[in-house]
Amino acid sequence: MRLPSLTIAWRWQRMLLLLCTLALAPAAQAFDRQVETRRYQQWVKDFDNDLTQLAAVKNPTDADIERLFANTVVPSSRAVAFVRQLAAQPPGSISGGIAFRGRARLTLALLRQAVVAGDGGPYIDTPAGKAPLTLRAWYLHLDDGGRLERYFNDPARFKPYHLPPNGTLERDAYPFLIFEDGPRLRLGAMTREFWNAVLFLDNLQYG
Repeated sequence: MRLPSLTIAWRWQRMLLLLCTLALAPAAQAFDRQVETRRYQQWVKDFDNDLTQLAAVKNPTDADIERLFANTVVPSSRAVAFVRQLAAQPPGSISGGIAFRGRARLTLALLRQAVVAGDGGPYIDTPAGKAPLTLRAWYLHLDDGGRLERYFNDPARFKPYHLPPNGTLERDAYPFLIFEDGPRLRLGAMTREFWNAVLFLDNLQYG
């Protein structure tokens, strides 16, 4: 009669161990915004440095960009075309004695001030003519001294503006970027939620 008792006790021990493991798992896998913000800020510095090197290349090809941005941009991703377009933007202009920042400078300024707000979960992207990429969405808090408040409150853009729960990807809810979250953080794609913030700030200069 002892064998069944030992078997029951063993099963209870295994169940308790499983429950403890499940209870600890979320804490171990929690998205640490402070840690990820530091990783993101390092990526911004490296990305900025790569853009400086790219400025010395005349008419850069995708191969040039993938070589120079090997540590900051995912090869064969939409981010490659974005970098090429960003590099082609004029640095700025002067009109009536007023200096206006170009979109590339506005983009970098917004990238520098951004803070990681949450994890948007997996993002499967299939650039035209390329193999599918498994990337990840990172929500970013943007402010720019309160100048973006009208942008976030625009119901035509955000439906409504809010930060989704961690691991949940929602479009038209909060600014985010697409990254490859590996040993190094690398940009996979620019999103309309972020880029439209750049365009909004650009238009404010002339308002």
